[in-house]
Amino acid sequence: MPERGHRIYGTTTVRLSLVIHAPSRYVYDWCTDYRSDDGRFSKRRPRARFRVIGISPRRVLRIRLSRGSGRDPSIAVDLVRLNPPHSWHLDQIDETDRQSLDYRVSTVGRARTRLQLLVTERWVTPEFPTREALRAQVARTWARFAAAIEEDYRAKRPARGR
Repeated sequence: MPERGHRIYGTTTVRLSLVIHAPSRYVYDWCTDYRSDDGRFSKRRPRARFRVIGISPRRVLRIRLSRGSGRDPSIAVDLVRLNPPHSWHLDQIDETDRQSLDYRVSTVGRARTRLQLLVTERWVTPEFPTREALRAQVARTWARFAAAIEEDYRAKRPARGR
């Protein structure tokens, strides 16, 4: 029987700012190039599978399937609203939380970009990480992404983008 609502056990908001050594348009295009092989950045094995559905030039729907705790897969749904060339917003729903992310890129020098993130998670499970643990997780994830962006930029790989 479907649930009639979800109790929110906690809300955590973290901010993160980092400098990426690539132009802001490249960073924006790289970050908003939602693709079915986005699982390549996952450290988990087996990697998550993504299904990307372009709704419009400024809206993207992405579904993530990964191994669940039981027989059923874990599913997450991302709805992305693009505001080129400087910002985008993502709302994610999965089994344990509801996440809202705001991203903004700005130029801070020649081929250098500041990426600012505002992450708000609403937990629908009584066990959830502390603010510090969530911030550390977000920082680790974006450190990997930043390194990949910089490597692709130095190798003159296209950022693709929308």
